[in-house]
Amino acid sequence: MSVASPHYNARRFIGSMHDRCADRRPQRTHILLLDALGAFEDMPTWDDAADSLFNAGQTLNPSALHGAMSGLMGAGFSPHTEHHFSATVAALEKALAIDLTGDLVDFVSRLSLATLSAIVDADYTFQPLLPSDDSSLEERLLSISEWSRGFLSGFTQGITQREAAGEPVPSMTAEALKDMAAIAQIDTEETDSEEAERQLEDIVEYIRFAAINIVNEAQSLQEMSSENLES
Repeated sequence: MSVASPHYNARRFIGSMHDRCADRRPQRTHILLLDALGAFEDMPTWDDAADSLFNAGQTLNPSALHGAMSGLMGAGFSPHTEHHFSATVAALEKALAIDLTGDLVDFVSRLSLATLSAIVDADYTFQPLLPSDDSSLEERLLSISEWSRGFLSGFTQGITQREAAGEPVPSMTAEALKDMAAIAQIDTEETDSEEAERQLEDIVEYIRFAAINIVNEAQSLQEMSSENLES
C-alpha cells in the first residue's frame, strides 16, 4: 500500500499521539459541554450519511463531509451553540463547495455533536466515518483518502475564516497535516490481502489519533483564549 511521504510512519505516530492524548484530561469547558447536552446523538453510520446526502441531492462521499467537519474543529470551530453551529455550517459549505439545506442541516447537526462528543471523550471513542469492514478494500481506501482530503479542506477553511493564518501551527499538528496530505493520495487500487488490511488498520488508527489530538489542542487553545478575554 503506497503512501508516499517521508513523514509517514503509522505505528510510530500512533504511539506518540496516544501518549500525548493520554496526558490530556477533559477540560472544564468540555465537561460542562457534556453535562449540558447529556448523551450526545449516536454517531450515524457511513450508510446513514450516504442516504442523507443522496436524499438531499448531494453526491459527496460521507467520509469527506466528516473529515471536513473534524478539520474545522481542529481549526478551533465548535458546534455547541446555535451561533457556532451556523458558522460551522457556513464553513463546511465553503470547504466542500456544497449547499447544506433542510433535513441535511439537521443531519449535520447530529453528526457534528456526535463527533465532538467522541473526540473529547476520555476513552477515545472517536472514529473517522468510514464504510463498514464488509465493504470492498477499494471503497474503504477511497473513503480514507476522501476523509483525509476533507480534513485538510476543513482545517484550511477554518483557519482562513478565523483569520488565524498567521498564527503558528503546533509542530505535532503540522506533521499530521503533512501525513494526511500523503494519505489523501493513497493508491485505492491496492490488491486485497492480509497485509493490505493490516496497513489499512494502521492508517485508520493514525488519522483517528491525529484528529483527536489536533481537535483537543485547538479546543484547549480556544478555551484559554476565552478565559484570557474574560479575566
